[in-house]
Amino acid sequence: MNVMEEYWIWLSSVEGIGAKRFYQLLSLYEDARSVWDAMGGPLTPPDIREALGPATLEKLRAARDERYFYTLFDRLERGGIRAVTRLSDAYPPALTGIYDPPPTLYVRGDCPLDGDRNLAIVGSRQCTRDGQRAAREFAEGLAGNGVTVVSGMARGIDSWAHRGALDGHGPTVAVLGCGVDVVYPPENDRLLHEILDSGGAVISELLPGTPPVPGNFPARNRIISGLSQGTLIVEGAKASGAMITVNLALEQGRDVFAVPGSIYSPLSAAPNQMILDGAIPALSPWDILEHYRWGQRPDVKTVRPTPKPELTEEEEALVAPLRNEALSFEELAQITGLSAAKLNSHLTMLELRGIIEKVPGGLYRAYT
Repeated sequence: MNVMEEYWIWLSSVEGIGAKRFYQLLSLYEDARSVWDAMGGPLTPPDIREALGPATLEKLRAARDERYFYTLFDRLERGGIRAVTRLSDAYPPALTGIYDPPPTLYVRGDCPLDGDRNLAIVGSRQCTRDGQRAAREFAEGLAGNGVTVVSGMARGIDSWAHRGALDGHGPTVAVLGCGVDVVYPPENDRLLHEILDSGGAVISELLPGTPPVPGNFPARNRIISGLSQGTLIVEGAKASGAMITVNLALEQGRDVFAVPGSIYSPLSAAPNQMILDGAIPALSPWDILEHYRWGQRPDVKTVRPTPKPELTEEEEALVAPLRNEALSFEELAQITGLSAAKLNSHLTMLELRGIIEKVPGGLYRAYT
């Protein structure tokens, strides 16, 4: 890291100087060091006073201090955190062309950020079991074919996407709406460390120690979509936060993929609408892999079929309708004609064998 990068990091670290104000200051001065020098006099230059509000100007004055400067870099070093600026060769080229690219990225982990096989997976925090399964299976399939899965490590779809990438033994990048040394949500502490241990990365444009306040998340979404060649939305209501990322991807000229869902499910409203609006339907990871020519779907003739579980005639009569839709105990009793005791026994055994599952609403559905 050279001296000019150090001053760049210093300026971008000042609270209140986001990407927009940072670049505004650079348009007024040749570089970040010139801003440091300009703030060293007894009077604040009028152009800096005009560019910054009183509160941010006061914070800039306080940060124009050698103790602040050296404490900042000591904190980064002690935390094992890299600061990657737009002046660095390690800065991801994909971000340079987006609106307000982050001046500095704080990075934990060794995963390169300049890859050309990145795919973002986003969706609802309050996801269904189908959504969890889709996020995990898509991420696993993509990671298994050399794709880096990018997401936000939020509850719900994000977490399942990172988990699936780990299952696929591929790197995954978590873009946080807080400092990279802050675990949010707290229950993802183990997931964060697994991401780092597996060769992935945790990144943020926010200074280490920054708490996860709501206003941080919409801005971080532009990084998730900007790092990626395309964005896959798994589940989301029409007004969900995932739609912010999808719309940013469209603004950035990225591809958008969507997993279709039931027309009766509120959480399928966003992906279904995106498909109507021109998003690419994705029924399996191969739809994405083939789109980019990152992989070729295996020939079905060469794939060994998964053996189906052996079922008795009564069990098959019970499982068959559950392959099409989730049904209640009463509906199954009416369809099969089984007594309540026998039906309950079959359902219990089939659930233990992993052939069916009980889903919210007291319904049953088949896995196979």
